[in-house]
Amino acid sequence: MTTGIPVGIVLFPPPTRSVLEAITRAERAGIGTAWVPSWPVGPDGLSIVTAAAARTSDIGLASGISITYPSHPLARVNQALVAAELAPGRFRLGIGASHRERIEEQYGLPFGKPLAHLREYVAVLRGMLWDGRVDMDGEYYRVHAALPPMVTPPRTPIVLGALRKNMLRLAGEISDGAMLTSSGPSYVRSIARPALAEGARLAQRPRPPLIVAASVLLTDDFAAVRQAAHAGSAHQADLATYGKMFQEAGFPLTARGLMSDELIHEIFVYGDQETIHRRLLELNEAGADEIAVNFVPVTDPVREEAAVLEILAELSS
Repeated sequence: MTTGIPVGIVLFPPPTRSVLEAITRAERAGIGTAWVPSWPVGPDGLSIVTAAAARTSDIGLASGISITYPSHPLARVNQALVAAELAPGRFRLGIGASHRERIEEQYGLPFGKPLAHLREYVAVLRGMLWDGRVDMDGEYYRVHAALPPMVTPPRTPIVLGALRKNMLRLAGEISDGAMLTSSGPSYVRSIARPALAEGARLAQRPRPPLIVAASVLLTDDFAAVRQAAHAGSAHQADLATYGKMFQEAGFPLTARGLMSDELIHEIFVYGDQETIHRRLLELNEAGADEIAVNFVPVTDPVREEAAVLEILAELSS
C-alpha cells in the first residue's frame, strides 16, 4: 500500500554530536526531515540544524521550535540566512513563543500577548526572508531594514509551534505550517485541523500543513510506556498551556498533575512495528499532513531506532 505521507524525526539535544549523528542516519534511511527543538535553556536547535546543513545533502532540516522572545526577529533572520544558504530548499524555520512560565521566570522577560508578539515576529521574518526588506512600527518591534544587495531572499518556509485554538488559528493566517506536539488523533481531528483551517479562511489563503509530532516506543509493555511518558512530560507539569490542551482534548491531568493512562495511550504511539505503522497512519487520517516522530528508546536503542526509521520510510514511500 502506498501512502506517501511526509515524515520526519524529532531529535532533542543534548548532546549535540549525537543529534548530528542521528540526522546522518535518518538521511541514509530516506527520512524526509529532521526537526531539532530548542529548550528554553540548552543547546540551540537552529545552530545544530545549521551544523547539520554542512554535513548533509538531501534531508530536510528544521528548527522545531526556536523560541522567539529571547532573540530579536532580525537576529533570527541573520541566523536563518546561514542555514538557508547551506541547505538551499531544505530548510524550514520553526518558531514559537514557548510558555509564560519559562519566559518570565527563566529569562525575566515580559510575556505580554503572545499572539500579537508572534504576529509581529513573523511579519519581520516574512518581510526579510521573502521580500528582502521590512518597514514596521509595531507594539513589540520597530524594524526598518533590508538585506544587502548581494543577498537574495531565500523564501524560507516559516513554521509556527501551536498547541491551542487561538495559536492554531494564527498559524493558519500567517505561517507556512503549524507544528503540534503531545496530541492524539481526536484533538487533531476535532480541534487542531479545524482551527488551522479557520485561520486560513480568515486570511483568504490556502490552509498550511499541520505537522504533528508523536512520541514512538517500540514496545508492548505499557508499564514501560507509562514510565517514559511520566519522565518525558515532567517539564510540562507546571505549564498551563499543556494542561488546558489536555483538558480540551478530553483527557485532563490527574489530581497529582500526571498524565492518565488514557491520555498516554492517546498521544504515545507504541507496540510492535505493525501497530506503530497503523497508529501513525491513523494520525495522518485524522488530519496530520506531516508526521514528525520523537523516537523514545526502551531497551535496545540501536535496534529500535532502525525499526522506527524503517516504519517511517515505509510510510513515506
